[in-house]
Amino acid sequence: MKFQERREVIEFLNDFEKGNPTEDWVFEGFKVWPILKTSLFLRLFWGIKESNNSKRLGLTYSIKKAVKRLILSFEIKNVKLKPSDYLFFSGVNFREKFKGESFNKFYDPIADILVKSSEEFVFFEYGNEIKEKTYQDRGINIQKIYNYFESKIKEKPIDFSKWKGVEGFISFFENKLSNPSFSVRAEMFETLIKVLIWKASFEWILTRTKPRKIFLLSYYNIPCFGLLIAARNKGIECVDIQHGTQGSFHSAYSGFKSDYSILPSIFWLWDKKTESHLLENLKFKNVKTLIGGNPWHYFLENEKIELKLKRPTILFTLQPLSPILDEYILDSIIKTKDKYDWLLRLHPRIDSESKEQLVSLLGSLNIFDSTLWNVANETPLPFLLKEVDLHISKFSGCISEAADLGTFSIILEEIGETTYSHLIEEGIAVGDIDFNVDNLLSAIQLNIGKKKLTETVDLEIVIDQIC
Repeated sequence: MKFQERREVIEFLNDFEKGNPTEDWVFEGFKVWPILKTSLFLRLFWGIKESNNSKRLGLTYSIKKAVKRLILSFEIKNVKLKPSDYLFFSGVNFREKFKGESFNKFYDPIADILVKSSEEFVFFEYGNEIKEKTYQDRGINIQKIYNYFESKIKEKPIDFSKWKGVEGFISFFENKLSNPSFSVRAEMFETLIKVLIWKASFEWILTRTKPRKIFLLSYYNIPCFGLLIAARNKGIECVDIQHGTQGSFHSAYSGFKSDYSILPSIFWLWDKKTESHLLENLKFKNVKTLIGGNPWHYFLENEKIELKLKRPTILFTLQPLSPILDEYILDSIIKTKDKYDWLLRLHPRIDSESKEQLVSLLGSLNIFDSTLWNVANETPLPFLLKEVDLHISKFSGCISEAADLGTFSIILEEIGETTYSHLIEEGIAVGDIDFNVDNLLSAIQLNIGKKKLTETVDLEIVIDQIC
């Protein structure tokens, strides 16, 4: 999605919310606007990868569902849960390998502090089962619980016509997606049914764990929405921890006129500037914030690692976009490969096929170095961001992380320049590259090696405040 299109979509969503009673869009007792607003935006952002036509039809499906429910009813009895003070929930994509273990880079640092005060907590995760050893053996995969409640939920048609203004909303996204095989209505139905299943799953979990507070990562994904609804119904506060880019052009962090009884109770931000932007962009009065810093950075502050690179080093944090590397970036790497070491860091969402294609392309251009590739993708990101001489990205949250660690960034696209305009003003980032090789090479030469002294938020003080 190009910047101008992104601006158009965000402006449409914000104007639509102001002009329509979106607070009256209710399904099964919960307000759906935050869910539909963010899910359709993300569908447009990531694109259509598969048909969303419902497969929940016919006698065969009903039989399979009944059999599945019977099997899972036995499996779910083996899920033993006990009361905990705190519940942490995230996707497995927030894990990183560290010293031979799988580490949740935002939650494990917090949990280590809670251990000191003998607090009870539990980690739940969605996504593929983690095969390797997890740090301190933390993490319960929630998929079996979800599958069980998926087999139990009885689906009912949704009468969208009861929601005033919904036809304009649907029409806008149909025109934007412009794909005859994709149905916006079907997407809305499938999304809300999944939220309903996650809600039921978490009602079951929360009844057994009885947490005082819940921590979320990416509150705006479908599983987290289910948790937010279940938690709100039980009067439990939910804390959304910043994990990347926010700002006025992020559909989940701007424009809401109320909390819709579904948004997080508290937003944990990395720094004061991000907090001020959030308060400008969220329009409801009862929004609560906390400056908690980046837990991963706090954890690694006293850890040491030597990259053993021979030349000035540039880290490029890739994003799951097409193309992954533009021609002008490839040309810049080719022209400077004997002067700088280029570290190309994959985003967790970049699939194996795209990775293989990228490696093949770099090899054909004689700019693939397996040693540098391994350093870029096997070293914890904060170490890279702290140790390299320069960071480059389009609009990744890594730009904010680099600034937090004192490293200068070159921002390649307008959405990044707008989101991180405060970092450009502070002199820790620069933009205006305009997809131009000469502009990029000039910016590299002028800014490589620039560093800024930074202070890390004391995570123990933060946890003492919030827990």
